[in-house]
Amino acid sequence: MTAGAATAGILGHRLAMVATLSKTEQAALRRERFREYMRKLNPTAAARAAIREGLVLKDLHGSLFRTMAARADLEPGSQQLLVGGTGSGKTTELLLAQDWLSERGETLCLYIDISAETDLAGLNSGALLAGFGLHLGRSVTEDGSLNDNEPEFKSAKRAISEFAYGTTKSLFVPDDEDNDYSNLPEGRFATQTIPGKLVLRFPAWLRDVQGIYGPLEKLTTAVQKRGLDVVVIFDGLDRLISPDKFLAVVDQDLRALRRLGVAVIAVAPQSVLYGDGRSISEHFERVHHMPLLNPEQGNNAKLKGVLAHRGGTADLLGPAESDLICAASGGVLRDLIALARDAGEAAYIAGSDNILPEHTNTAIKQLGQSYLRGLGPEQLKTLRRLHKEGSCDVASPSSFELLATGRVLEYSPTDFKVHPALWPLVPTSPNE
Repeated sequence: MTAGAATAGILGHRLAMVATLSKTEQAALRRERFREYMRKLNPTAAARAAIREGLVLKDLHGSLFRTMAARADLEPGSQQLLVGGTGSGKTTELLLAQDWLSERGETLCLYIDISAETDLAGLNSGALLAGFGLHLGRSVTEDGSLNDNEPEFKSAKRAISEFAYGTTKSLFVPDDEDNDYSNLPEGRFATQTIPGKLVLRFPAWLRDVQGIYGPLEKLTTAVQKRGLDVVVIFDGLDRLISPDKFLAVVDQDLRALRRLGVAVIAVAPQSVLYGDGRSISEHFERVHHMPLLNPEQGNNAKLKGVLAHRGGTADLLGPAESDLICAASGGVLRDLIALARDAGEAAYIAGSDNILPEHTNTAIKQLGQSYLRGLGPEQLKTLRRLHKEGSCDVASPSSFELLATGRVLEYSPTDFKVHPALWPLVPTSPNE
């Protein structure tokens, strides 16, 4: 019996079984099919959960996560950046790198999504060290092989907590005038800030960063004495859109971590690749650029593989609909998964047992409209010019905002395209 005949036999058997069910039972069975499909294609589900359930293609970007992890493993204190578009799968690569390092058994690897730890709008020097110190302190406590009740450890963890969350300290400032009627000095309690005196090419360490270095050194040294290297992975920093803001925030912290011998892997905004002439590679051992998987350049099979791996093509999504979704996603993995899921929802609402082209087109239009909202005349003009010329002036703040928000996709330093779900909805202008 051929494979096709076997498949036809299975489907016939299922149809015969369904035919014997009541309408209520058939509705319940259909709902469960769609529920399972939707669960596996949830674009907002935690990346860690998707990895744990085996829904992630680990080699989708080649050996990227292994490359990052291997450098951190071989070179303690090294610092690497991962740069890629929104929704390209950076978090998944970071978590896979953490797993790879943890499996070696000789590395304490901490994953920290800094955007979940603090408000990025107020992020400043010391925030990365605070997050690192808190996670390291918890790891030491949970490990059990170190006695974190020792006064030295308690003092270090308390200092890190105060550094992270703040503490109130008062300084008594006496009055200058002599007091004739009391032996007690007159004065007031106040806080005092002592600014740095020198502005060097590489600014001197801020005093609060210097202050936290000692407690961090105690904890990291204790872990390293057990024969473990320490690696920290920082996620969420790609939301600091400006390269100057990114460098201003991370400079102090990463210098301190390098001195501690802690290897760092951090995501960075795309803008660091298009800065003001300063080479980002001067500050980091490796800068990994993770381009989108352009479906027009031979990556359609990979994108369809992502859907198949999540069960998206089992019996609801056919080959033609998969092709439509891959093309409309532009290679953005988050959008790919969202389109497949929304198409399933449209099919369920329409009462169909399968996803059809009209359901797929409904999902594509919804995605395009979400990108269209909030765009003004100048931004629409920029999109039309980019579509016509195929180039993007990333030095322009308005152009880079379109790139940072996923409305413009970068496939190479010279290859930019308007998101394929957005472009059909961009209004034309007879004057351009």
